[in-house]
Amino acid sequence: MITGQVNPALEATIPMQVIGAQGQSLEVTVVIDTGYNGGLSLPMAIVDALSLPQAASREVTLGDASRKVFAFYNAEVLWDGQRHKVRVLCVEGDPLLGTALLRGYKLEADFVEGGSVVIEALP
Repeated sequence: MITGQVNPALEATIPMQVIGAQGQSLEVTVVIDTGYNGGLSLPMAIVDALSLPQAASREVTLGDASRKVFAFYNAEVLWDGQRHKVRVLCVEGDPLLGTALLRGYKLEADFVEGGSVVIEALP
């Protein structure tokens, strides 16, 4: 089980350990974005701090239907107690957790400031 809380902007958040290629890690608070079908997005400052290796650049369709080219990087995350390899989209703004990491899990959130966020594996 993964737990977090709803922030003052009424966003569901969880803490996440992101691990770089040399084993260094950072705990990052990520906003759960069910409109994002990728796994994880991070701003360049975190990508640089972890020295994440670049994977590729590719065109991405954004929520407003515009298309832009973004860089992707390789990382690992601690997800539900286990390390998982993820492709990280490098984009400025809040770190986002998308639905690719939520596959096979149930998400519950109490949408009040400080409300609980619980992510549990489906049976």
